[in-house]
Amino acid sequence: MKKTLLYILAAITLGTGCRKTYNDTIGGQTPDERIAAALAAYNNKLTSSPYGWMLIESTTGVAYNQGVSQTGPKIVLAYFMQFTADNKVNMYSDFDTSMIGTPKSSGWRTKALQRPVLIFDTYSYIHVPCDPDPNVSKSPYGTGYGWGTDFEYSFADSVGADKLGDTIRLTGNLNSASAILVKATQAQRDAYTSGGAKSRMLSLNQTNNILEYFKRLTIGGTTYDIRFDPVNRTITFTWSDGTNVKTATVNYYVTGTGIVFNTPIVNGSQKLTGIDNIVWDGGSSSLAVTIGSQQGTIVGAIAPVKVDLGAPARWWNYSASNDYLWASWSAFHVNGVDDAYGVTQLSNASGTFYFYAYWANYFTNPADLFGPVMLNGNSLAFNSYLSAPRKPTFTTDGRAVFTALGGIGTTPAGGPVAKTNAQLYNAAGYYFVQTGDLTYDMVVASDARAWISWFWPQ
Repeated sequence: MKKTLLYILAAITLGTGCRKTYNDTIGGQTPDERIAAALAAYNNKLTSSPYGWMLIESTTGVAYNQGVSQTGPKIVLAYFMQFTADNKVNMYSDFDTSMIGTPKSSGWRTKALQRPVLIFDTYSYIHVPCDPDPNVSKSPYGTGYGWGTDFEYSFADSVGADKLGDTIRLTGNLNSASAILVKATQAQRDAYTSGGAKSRMLSLNQTNNILEYFKRLTIGGTTYDIRFDPVNRTITFTWSDGTNVKTATVNYYVTGTGIVFNTPIVNGSQKLTGIDNIVWDGGSSSLAVTIGSQQGTIVGAIAPVKVDLGAPARWWNYSASNDYLWASWSAFHVNGVDDAYGVTQLSNASGTFYFYAYWANYFTNPADLFGPVMLNGNSLAFNSYLSAPRKPTFTTDGRAVFTALGGIGTTPAGGPVAKTNAQLYNAAGYYFVQTGDLTYDMVVASDARAWISWFWPQ
């Protein structure tokens, strides 16, 4: 027993004598020193690029506000940035024409959180699409959300800062927006600082001055209809494979040479990745463009590249079978003018204008209903004077032709509703373009210079 006790004491003594003090240094550096060195390496990486960086940010379609999420459209934005050693960053943004043409200086820094992060710490162009005020951010998500973009990012590459190449991957810390920093070339920098990038964006915006709804481009032997959505930053290509209508919609962003598609549009062996060298010709109301190595021209057209023959009946039947209405925020766009007849300014004893409506088979006669829905207090109600069209005639060449059967109330002559009614009853009728699961554009077939965009409000 005594010997056993001696062995135990000896073991304790030996263990005590061999105990080592914990040492958390690696390569002679403490954790704080290693963190400081890593952040210094990131800073050096960002500031040492002689011509700056392009930052391309893509959202997920989800935006957060204090833990509550909203879903909505995705967006892709492009920035040119030049980081300086005194923690200033000069940037341009393709968010609008003023931001792509005028540099803004703000602050930036790196910081160690769970991962090293890049923070834009004073309000700048990159904060604008994050702004909770939709009047600033132009966000469709509603107050408090912005576009689901970020201004604080974790470095997402699995290598240290000293091993990073010319592309750096980032992940937004709030909305998980993905971003890449790509080392810019001298030509890219010069395109922003000389105003070339702004010129391309201004030319792109001239697309709205092609008064016809259908914008036509022939490239590589294929004819496309192109539809720009500058709010949601999408471009839609529609073409025919000889039998069927094909459609592809992708996000785009603006650079110094033109626009880049976030994902390519593939049509057989043809792969479209962007549109360059966009130049507006006011005399012919057309855009000269380059796609790949081929030159083309975007011009107006009065009919779709291939008519969707079933679209008019699908639109009408959906309202009739669901016993509800299609809605439009501003009724007709005519000759380049939104709300051409001033319906959004309509105000009378029924209330103030909320949206325009078309309700198939509303009356038991049967007849449809066409007219304004008004906001009165917290309630919505139809305007006191409305039009009652007959069920439209669906032609074999893919048009819907509307004729008047009667109406409710007395429509003031020459007013917004009277002008809108007259437009609906254009004898040429309308082509329908389905722009989404429950959205349609209705385009006058006479010259394609008037159209109304319908959405399903339920």
